[in-house]
Amino acid sequence: MTRPRQRGFTLLEVLIATAILGIAIVTLLGLHARNLALAAEAEQLTVAGTLASDVLALAQLDPEIEEGTLRGTFAPTREQSDGQAVIYGGAMSDRYVWTRDVTPTALETLKQVRVRVSLAGDEDHSLAELWAALHVQVQPQ
Repeated sequence: MTRPRQRGFTLLEVLIATAILGIAIVTLLGLHARNLALAAEAEQLTVAGTLASDVLALAQLDPEIEEGTLRGTFAPTREQSDGQAVIYGGAMSDRYVWTRDVTPTALETLKQVRVRVSLAGDEDHSLAELWAALHVQVQPQ
C-alpha cells in the first residue's frame, strides 16, 4: 500500500516567501517615511510663500517705503504684532523670519522690493522669495 503524496510548501519555500515579504514591507515603510517628510516640507514652503506675500502686501501699502534692508519676525497673534518688524502671520508663523530689501530702479517712481522668508536660525536658506516693483510718490524739490 502506497501512501498518497502530501502536497504543501517546503521549509525553503516558506523562508524565501517570508524574506520577500519582509523586504517589501521594509521598502513600503521607507516610502511612507519619505512621503511624510515631503508633506512636511511642502507645508513649510506653502506657509513661507504665504508669509512672503503678506510682507510684500504690507510694503505695497506703505506710502513712504524707504530704501534699504529691513528684517523682522512673525507673530502668532495680532496682539503680539507691531505691524513693522513683527508682523501677524498666524498660528504657525513664529518659526519664520523675513527680510525685505528695497532698492532704487532707473525710474524715479519705481522701487524694487525683494522679500525673503526663511526659518529662524537658518536665514541663509530662503524658503520663499518674492520680487515686485512698487510705485512710489516722488516728493517735489
